[in-house]
Amino acid sequence: MGKAKRKKAKRLKKAKHIRKFPRLGFLSIIILASIVATIAFAYIVINPASNPPPEVNLKAVIIDSLCVMDQNQTFSNKANQTLTNAGFDVDMYIGSDVTVELFQNLPSLGYKLIVLRVHTSPGLVAFFTGTRADVPLPPWLNEYVRIGAVQGQRFYAITPDFISGPYSKGYFRNSIIIVNSCYGLNSTLMASAFINQGASAYIAWNKGVYSNYSDGATLELISHLLEGMTVKQAVDATPRDNDFGSVLSYYPITAGNVKLLG
Repeated sequence: MGKAKRKKAKRLKKAKHIRKFPRLGFLSIIILASIVATIAFAYIVINPASNPPPEVNLKAVIIDSLCVMDQNQTFSNKANQTLTNAGFDVDMYIGSDVTVELFQNLPSLGYKLIVLRVHTSPGLVAFFTGTRADVPLPPWLNEYVRIGAVQGQRFYAITPDFISGPYSKGYFRNSIIIVNSCYGLNSTLMASAFINQGASAYIAWNKGVYSNYSDGATLELISHLLEGMTVKQAVDATPRDNDFGSVLSYYPITAGNVKLLG
């Protein structure tokens, strides 16, 4: 082989070596990157600290139509402040703002806690709104809305059939319902309506109760739930009524283990 041919052969051999190493290096980079990505993914999935849960928007509402007959602004303000301090976004509907339409939309509004300070009729439990009965309603609501009288005034009142009926919009998202009034559990009709519509627990008195006593007891009940107690623990820790023998209870019985937080 001549001298020129030998030089050419060496150059070709060298070139082949040069081309091989970049290919091997590129393949190695891909393999290494895949390993690093797999380890990183496993770490994120396994390690809770690096994979925090999504934020939960806690919403509560205080509905007070009883103030039209028996005002207690202190209760609403304290309940609002207590829930706000616990991280809840709180809406308040007071007096005439408590309408038939509000109850119609209530299931769809995403409240975790619903506090109802409303006048309640015994027998067929019905919640009084703050809307006077001289305001006309659509005729198709007549079957689901009653007219109730208190202190010589007439108001529209919401029946259980209204809560779970065809005109109720949406579903409660495991809401806890607190009825801060008389007769909320005089029967289970209203409680069943809320549960059938998606609520997880319904808490109320079974007989009459003075509003100032019920207001104080409800504030304690809310505080207990915010402390992490179950519904049963919170109800058991709330002072009992001694004037009417009214018992604070919850529905259904399986709701005893429900918690407001966690």
